[in-house]
Amino acid sequence: MRITNNRDWHTREVANIKVSMRPKPQTPYSVFRIETLIDTGMRTPSIILKNALPNELEIDLHKPCGKKATPSLPLKVGDMACVYTGRGFGVICDLADTLQVVTGRAKLAPITPDVMGAGDFVIFKHRGANYKMHFAGVIRAIPKY
Repeated sequence: MRITNNRDWHTREVANIKVSMRPKPQTPYSVFRIETLIDTGMRTPSIILKNALPNELEIDLHKPCGKKATPSLPLKVGDMACVYTGRGFGVICDLADTLQVVTGRAKLAPITPDVMGAGDFVIFKHRGANYKMHFAGVIRAIPKY
């Protein structure tokens, strides 16, 4: 079996028959860890978010025209204001496997934004041509004993 990779198509030759297929596009995600929650007594509490991924697990986003994409970070998650610390954020395609590596094989459980706390992971999904970030959920890592 011989495999040739094009940018968008994969061609496989099996027993003198060529089969071409387009791989399913992978959805890019960004993962942040909640450092702390701050309630200032004003209307909206704030959450401090930091990139949760090591550099070797991240990928680069590229627009179809070949330029590097620069997504903007959301200002709110639910009714909480977001404050981002650190130099940047990572983008990944395989959310479940990456979180398993980061958490040391802990059990991952989705939770509602109402009960999120320090140490939880906030997930953002990149959509559209400009890779605009949208809130996708909160995941808590429950260590195995």
